[in-house]
Amino acid sequence: MKKIMIIILAVAVLAGGGIYLKSQSSYSEYERMQADKNSTEGTSIESKGPEEKLEVEDDRTPEDIALDKKLNEEWKKNEKSWCEYGRAGSAFRPTIEEPHFSRDDLLSIITTTEKYMKENPERFPEPGAYARRTTDPRITNLLYGEEKKGIIEGFDDENLVAWDVENLDGGYNIILLGRNSKDDKWQVLSEGDVYKLRKEMVEFE
Repeated sequence: MKKIMIIILAVAVLAGGGIYLKSQSSYSEYERMQADKNSTEGTSIESKGPEEKLEVEDDRTPEDIALDKKLNEEWKKNEKSWCEYGRAGSAFRPTIEEPHFSRDDLLSIITTTEKYMKENPERFPEPGAYARRTTDPRITNLLYGEEKKGIIEGFDDENLVAWDVENLDGGYNIILLGRNSKDDKWQVLSEGDVYKLRKEMVEFE
């Protein structure tokens, strides 16, 4: 009789365990399905931002990534140094001969860039913060190379310049300026990051 009771008890335990495991398995499956559903539903407009950002970053070479990091670090360092001590420097040396601009040219370039910033307050703060002639070799090599394409085609070296200015994100944008001759006023040709401008100077039609 005792043996029979033990057998009955064992069967009950096994059955109960089976029911418990089944319920746990079903609940786990439910959780997984809900997670999959939420994940699928979560692929909405909000997720397009990071996806688009990754797509841009995927287009960069290892050299681009390293250069971007170095330029951003230099920008932040110079911005702070300029605000505190009124001076800034650069670790980058020109890899191509660049034109020399007179004091009047520089004043005209600064005036034009500041006017452009004021006209686009959705992207730029009030002018007056740190700004500089770009030191990015990817831009200068296209500006002052022998063959000019895209939006800079037909311009002489002395009539082209790229200027770095602060944007609302705490980083900087590059404003590309040009003029038809030394007697003409500077005009903004385009503005954006190095990748946008590089594309416009190579592929723009």
